[in-house]
Amino acid sequence: MPGFKRLALWAGLVLCIAFTAWVVWGFLQFDEDIERPREGGFSGWQCDAGPDCQDR
Repeated sequence: MPGFKRLALWAGLVLCIAFTAWVVWGFLQFDEDIERPREGGFSGWQCDAGPDCQDR
């Protein structure tokens, strides 16, 4: 049983790290969308449907 507990702790640690990385990645993508809005993207509401929007 001690091996199972150790495995469960390592699996939990890996899941926590993966979740944290996923949240950070989402924040970076959100920040990118706010800084460089584009038509049809998440932050399309920032665009005036003109030269303010950038194509990626």
